Amino acid sequence: MINLNIPVGISDFAQIRQNEYYYVDKSGLVSEILKTPATEVTLITRPRRFGKTLGMSMLYNFFDIKKDSRKLFEGLEISKKDNVCKEWMNQYPVIFLTFKNIDGLNFQGAYDQLVYEIGSLFEEHSYLTDCEQLSENERQMFRRLQNQQASTVEISRSLQLLLQIMNKYYGKE
Repeated sequence: MINLNIPVGISDFAQIRQNEYYYVDKSGLVSEILKTPATEVTLITRPRRFGKTLGMSMLYNFFDIKKDSRKLFEGLEISKKDNVCKEWMNQYPVIFLTFKNIDGLNFQGAYDQLVYEIGSLFEEHSYLTDCEQLSENERQMFRRLQNQQASTVEISRSLQLLLQIMNKYYGKE
């Protein structure tokens, strides 16, 4: 009998691949997304507990410029597409943010958790404050977001700011 090491409750693609957990290969999603390059936003809708975070984690690991993901994708469908891997794998700055941990009994509780998640995201990317092209105003906003002291407007625009700063830092969208 084959022993399948099934990753119950784990939605981190890298953890699943590194620990050799059972994984249903969905890496073909990468080339599906890239088929329509003019698309500005890709909306992936699935029912609850249907692998959205795992799929996003896989995309994050594939595209993120800070990673070397070749080993994670060895043997998967996307690894057979050399031209796609060469052009796209680990070539772009990526923001990975999931709302799976945000809940609450009321708006304020959920909002406070969102502020925490955004603060953690900015903490993860704190290296960006070393970017010489940043204005002092951008640095101050970054720090307020990182320290969970930002205004409601700054929270609502936080991802836009992070993308702008990443663009300056890496010279890539």
